[in-house]
Amino acid sequence: ARRPGSSSEAAAWRKYTHPLIFRHKGTPTHVEFSPVAPHDFCVASSLQVDIFSSRSNAVYRTLTRFKDTVCCTAYRHDGKMLAASDERGVTQLFDLGSRAVMRTMRGHTKAVRAVRFSPDGGRLYTGSDDMLVSCWDVAAEETVRTFEGHTDVVRCLRVSGAAGEHTGAHRLVLSGSYDHTVQLWDVSAPRPVMTVRMGEPVEDCLLLAGGGMVAVASGNSISICDLLSGGKVLQSVVAHSKTVSCLHADGGGHLYSGGLDRFVKVHDLARYKVLGSLRYDAPVLGVALSPTRSHLVAALANSTICVRRQRAAAARADMPSASSEADPTARPLGAKPGQVAVSEGIAARFDGAHPGTYRYFLRGRTQAPQAGDVVAGRGAPPKLSGFDKALKGFRYHEALDAALLNGAADVVVGVIEELVQRNGLRIALHGRDQQTLQPLVGFLVRNITRPPHAHVLIGVANLLLDMYAPVFGQSAAIDELFVRLRATCEGEARLQADLAQLMGAMDVLLAGAVPSAPLRAPGAGGDESGGTSLLRPQKKAKQASPMLP
Repeated sequence: ARRPGSSSEAAAWRKYTHPLIFRHKGTPTHVEFSPVAPHDFCVASSLQVDIFSSRSNAVYRTLTRFKDTVCCTAYRHDGKMLAASDERGVTQLFDLGSRAVMRTMRGHTKAVRAVRFSPDGGRLYTGSDDMLVSCWDVAAEETVRTFEGHTDVVRCLRVSGAAGEHTGAHRLVLSGSYDHTVQLWDVSAPRPVMTVRMGEPVEDCLLLAGGGMVAVASGNSISICDLLSGGKVLQSVVAHSKTVSCLHADGGGHLYSGGLDRFVKVHDLARYKVLGSLRYDAPVLGVALSPTRSHLVAALANSTICVRRQRAAAARADMPSASSEADPTARPLGAKPGQVAVSEGIAARFDGAHPGTYRYFLRGRTQAPQAGDVVAGRGAPPKLSGFDKALKGFRYHEALDAALLNGAADVVVGVIEELVQRNGLRIALHGRDQQTLQPLVGFLVRNITRPPHAHVLIGVANLLLDMYAPVFGQSAAIDELFVRLRATCEGEARLQADLAQLMGAMDVLLAGAVPSAPLRAPGAGGDESGGTSLLRPQKKAKQASPMLP
């Protein structure tokens, strides 16, 4: 990185840390930050849009509903929706909460290179290779107006309206094209109200703060034009040796530019001077800065993006005061933000080794054990078995083979249950030959009738039959094992039937062996005259029947 002067702007430019590199499937075409906190950013590349977290710098959501290369993306003002266009000319609106496609805009015949929302989010503007700029009604999903005036592909779009003022009062749209012109449109008129001609094709344009001036990237120069003076070029800055591909303004008087010369440079708009520059490994296709200036992201032509984070500013030492002396939680002189002062009593108690410090962690390392102390030994950590290592590495086929090699039924069934929990049992059983299938079927023959394991092994047997039924008859050894398995199951079924019959006979015998207690009507006394016995009709039946003694 270039080392500029010692000004405060240059010092802030040097606060960015070493870069984080992320490789993508294709060349990244666009980078955009969300306008709302925590200001996550999206990267369009190949057939998808990856959304990165600004806190962890990792992809946490991916949009893949595309049939061609994604060209451009744009966030709505509330950060809840994202518009993405592709080379087919289709623009889709995604709900970032559910990743569902809410709207699909079809109307362009070629690739859509630029997408922008209106400040209120009710309109969507698209610029395409078919030389048209279209205005879409998001709610109705239809074209409101088409702007015709360019004679070459449209490369960039900007919509007037300050960030945060979403009143729908925007009136101007700025478009840049390869026809060497930047055209200013009124949203209510089909023809441009102003045309600014440049010397080379326009790669990017930017409305600066206030809306009266425009920055235009054309060739290797950046031109500052005054719209109030009819598009007059106020200043032309040549800081790149090759074409300037992208522009970005931070709202604080700084302009960032990326070029095919592998440099990203920051310019002071007040003096039109370069404050600093960063060199990358490949041509820069896009650059974006977070609204809080904490992240600087550059999209490179070698299918990577480079993320630089800003270092936390060191806190200055605060002067002690009477309130800080009385407050036990006041930050001490020269301490970092969030550090709590340590009272003299605590420091003396721990002899300088306060809990949470490295010295406190090392306490007692050199102290010899005293009488009555329990010394914890440092034994060797237990070694993992073969199937545990295979499960840890998600090698399910190898894990089941290692368990079968162990031979213990509890171990094999435990591994099978773990594979069922991981949905990996079918993977472990698939693709086996005669050598690896024989131990498994043999284990089933020996253990399928054991009550503790039967409910698990019956499912494995059914799955094996479904998977290998088409190849029965190709191996005599495998066929013999499956015949034995069938014989084992049939024998078990016959045994269960015999046991069921035996249980039925035993129930009859047990029911006949239990004596019946005499039952009397409620309120019946001990004498025969006082009540009627319920068993007297049975006695009369016995006397009438000659078959009973």
